[in-house]
Amino acid sequence: MKALIIAIMLTILFIPAPSIAKKHLSLVTDSFPPLYYQENGKNKGSYCELLDLTFKEMKIPYTLSFMPWERALRMAETQKTDGIPGTAKTEKRARRLIFPEEPLSIIDIVLFYRNNEEFQFNGTSSLAGKKIGTINGYSYGEEFDQNNLFIKEEVSSLKLNFLKLKAKRIDLVIAYKEVGLHTLQKLNLADQITYSPTPVHSSALYLAFSQKPGHGRLAKKFSRALRKIKKTKLKTGPTPSIIIN
Repeated sequence: MKALIIAIMLTILFIPAPSIAKKHLSLVTDSFPPLYYQENGKNKGSYCELLDLTFKEMKIPYTLSFMPWERALRMAETQKTDGIPGTAKTEKRARRLIFPEEPLSIIDIVLFYRNNEEFQFNGTSSLAGKKIGTINGYSYGEEFDQNNLFIKEEVSSLKLNFLKLKAKRIDLVIAYKEVGLHTLQKLNLADQITYSPTPVHSSALYLAFSQKPGHGRLAKKFSRALRKIKKTKLKTGPTPSIIIN
């Protein structure tokens, strides 16, 4: 009996790491069109395509579900899911999540304003006294996040922020550039709202993994596969929907 127990323990101990990592992964995030979103029950966007190609390279099945950002982040941080795509790395998040070395992409964060008014971003001092629309739980770079020169008004969606900007209830909206432009088109507000071209911050967005056992190795493997996919796309010519850094 003792010999049998020892044999079982040795078998478990020497299971190859890849076989553990090949379990089905469950990822959650919020909708962030055009980078990742759901339409007619199907996941779409450049990040979804990039994740599909990377996990196919790794031979690991996964699912991606959508929910409000703060809930998705909390689920990843408490290990109720395997990870959360589209995450900016902050000191606080790095204590609770595992960030791969390779980001999905780098994207500019800019300020949007009513185009019948003059505004140019020239550092955080140019925001003094402004009322700026933000989204619950989002990070816009530590300099902006920690600054008290201006008022941050949090809401649950970018759509609400742009409607508040149109109604002159706030002065500016901070947003990830591509997502902001896409949202304005959907709201038919592209002729009323524009943006200052100088970025507030250029943010690397990652697939951050929860701190489950084995996810440190998984994050390293993901980085290697992601780099390979990006290099392949650069050689063959990237698909227009895929963002390559």
